[in-house]
Amino acid sequence: MTDRMKTHELISPVDLPGEPIEGRHPLGWMFVTIAVAALVLLCANAGTLSGWIDEKPPTPLQQRASDLAGRWTAAMDATGITAPRRALHAAWKQAQAARFGDEAPAGVQ
Repeated sequence: MTDRMKTHELISPVDLPGEPIEGRHPLGWMFVTIAVAALVLLCANAGTLSGWIDEKPPTPLQQRASDLAGRWTAAMDATGITAPRRALHAAWKQAQAARFGDEAPAGVQ
């Protein structure tokens, strides 16, 4: 009677091991994935980070952060890492500005 499935259990299409695999940390894969994604975004989206910092109210800390972010953006621009994001952003802005027929330009009512 213990081998019978209960009504709330689903049949698995694959054979899953009954016991957890020893020696592996369950959050390791998640930590590595988040760290890699954060690093890629920090490099490829450097201009966005700089813009976000520049929007904050001016304080001595904000000015230092803005300077640092500006230098980081310049370094990423020099390596070419930000080129794909810049091209995609330019294409998006061009599509956003497109008008059809007699439609007025953006911002004009």
